[in-house]
Amino acid sequence: MTKVSVIIPVYNTIQYLEEAVESVLAQTMTDWEMILVDDGSTDGCSAMCDSYAEKDARIHVIHQKNQGLSAARNTGMAQAAGEYLQFLDSDDRLYPDTLAKCMQAVQDGAEIVIFDAQYEGTNFSFHEKSALPSGLYDGITVLRSLVIPKIPPYAWNKFTKRELYKDVQFPVGEKWEDVAATFMPISRAEKIAVLGVPLYHYRQRDDAITKQAGKDGSVYYWRYTQYRKRYAWLQKNYPELAGDAKDAVIRNAVQYYALCRQDAEKADVYRFLKSFRAEDIRSSKLRLLYRGFCTLPKLTSCLIRQREHRGQ
Repeated sequence: MTKVSVIIPVYNTIQYLEEAVESVLAQTMTDWEMILVDDGSTDGCSAMCDSYAEKDARIHVIHQKNQGLSAARNTGMAQAAGEYLQFLDSDDRLYPDTLAKCMQAVQDGAEIVIFDAQYEGTNFSFHEKSALPSGLYDGITVLRSLVIPKIPPYAWNKFTKRELYKDVQFPVGEKWEDVAATFMPISRAEKIAVLGVPLYHYRQRDDAITKQAGKDGSVYYWRYTQYRKRYAWLQKNYPELAGDAKDAVIRNAVQYYALCRQDAEKADVYRFLKSFRAEDIRSSKLRLLYRGFCTLPKLTSCLIRQREHRGQ
């Protein structure tokens, strides 16, 4: 069995795709397959994918109609033959020793390996560190850390045993999709390694999906939607962790209510927020914000919008 399947969803990233592919070709570990899922690209990515596949038998290309990032990841998982999965966005790249270091952690007993990322923008670069110290943990500890959150929910910073993704699908047509998908394999793992080193170069682009979602306000809707899904799942399957998830879902619900430009579901969000009790909120700052929202929702929303505007 191939050790690792590197899944790269591709959509109109011709200026970055070569770097992403070459970062996999440069891996010090060579027992991998690369699955390029061309999600209906129109900028030359399709031909570049085919060209790479002609040169290296480890590279496989799937062409499909544009359905979005989640659908492309799902297609890649369905075709993956590797024992482990590594997701890579087509505008990002891996460090040369990413797969080797993850496999070393696997040999030490891990089923999932979580690592840091190096963020890169036009005029900046910084190391995003996990708040959970390096070490080997049981799944429930990491799941709680994901919920708090001490660990970001991204799919691409988690090297994962493929069988842990069995019957798991990224939600098609939705954004912030990692929140609703990555907690499932973590909940199934017995041992998870946290590596306090950056093994992934994350490119922050002004035209990226998350940036666009921030500009039109939809990012707040999708964050709220996915965190609410996760909260409901935890209430059913891990009620002992639902309390840890409560602060996150309340925070995202208040932000959505205040900042999203779509008003259709605000009444439902308001009812959802009013179902909580202030004394059950663990963060003192969030508790204060929540009480203000429940008393004067319009004024609190206005203050949140002003703060958000100042931060942009």
